[in-house]
Amino acid sequence: MLKTLIQNPGVKQIAGSVALAATLMVPTYSHAADEVVLAHAMSNDHIFNPIADHFMASLAKNAPDAFEIKYHPGGDLGDWTSQFEQTIAGEIGMTMTFPATDFDPRLNISIMGMVADSWDDAVKIYGPGGSMVGTYNEIYAGLNMKLLAILPVDFGGIAIRKGMGKVPVNFPEDGAGLKVRVPPMQTAIKRFEYLGFNPVPMPFSELYTALQLGSVDGRTFGPPSEIWQMRDVLETYVFSRDYFEQGAFLVNLDWWNDLNPEQQQALQAAADDAASWAWQEAEQISEKLIADIKDYGINVVELDAAQQSKLRQIIQDKEWTWMEATVGKHLVEQIRATTAE
Repeated sequence: MLKTLIQNPGVKQIAGSVALAATLMVPTYSHAADEVVLAHAMSNDHIFNPIADHFMASLAKNAPDAFEIKYHPGGDLGDWTSQFEQTIAGEIGMTMTFPATDFDPRLNISIMGMVADSWDDAVKIYGPGGSMVGTYNEIYAGLNMKLLAILPVDFGGIAIRKGMGKVPVNFPEDGAGLKVRVPPMQTAIKRFEYLGFNPVPMPFSELYTALQLGSVDGRTFGPPSEIWQMRDVLETYVFSRDYFEQGAFLVNLDWWNDLNPEQQQALQAAADDAASWAWQEAEQISEKLIADIKDYGINVVELDAAQQSKLRQIIQDKEWTWMEATVGKHLVEQIRATTAE
């Protein structure tokens, strides 16, 4: 635009000043807004919802009229695995979801136990510029997706349904005889076999009913947001922190490659802004959820130092060794090096 004004001196100076000021404030887009679906499968209580709000607000502020976002939260376009697959195929343009290991076994690294011990560790490993971001970028690109950001959810734990009276804190002995739901992933099954439980692979959509009916005695891989969501059927929450749950903000790679550089920059900047907010706020959100869970009357239990050390030893000695055959020894060694830093 500035070049056009210089080449046409007849244009009034005031018009040029106004146009230049507008150009400096926000990018301009001469074409119609790109319409795209942004979807996730989680409830309003989940951190994906405010992350999406921040992303859309940032995009609207800094790149007005560049995109028309069709927002679909709450799973109305399918569960998270379905949305993962739809994003690969281009049926959904953007999704906040979780790594689906059926599409690439290397994504099992996302649920490896005892990789991060604290929020500071999680930020260094999974946060903006973290040590594992490049690895995830490579894996998702091979699935026809572009990773905009790794999103923090929370540390996970083990919840026991009402009426059981069990508090598993010593592993593997306390897990004996307890049927616990695990996600239908081999890594999840193996971990809770090693920890002494009877793991029952089950889709998340069936979990609440299974807890109600007593088909399972408890659930694993439970971040505080999901414990709060199912609070009426639970009596104990062992906040074991055996893994750190991350989501992925993904876009279809073909759609991304069709965008012009200005659109790509605007989209990435908005995603960076939303992810930065999430990594700053996630720990406080977790602490509030834990307080709410306690206030509701659920028994929240933390492992003591000896119990946590035993949990870490079992997972790192047994699960990590088993993982070498699944994701490759070089990838496990990379994670070992990361955790040793």
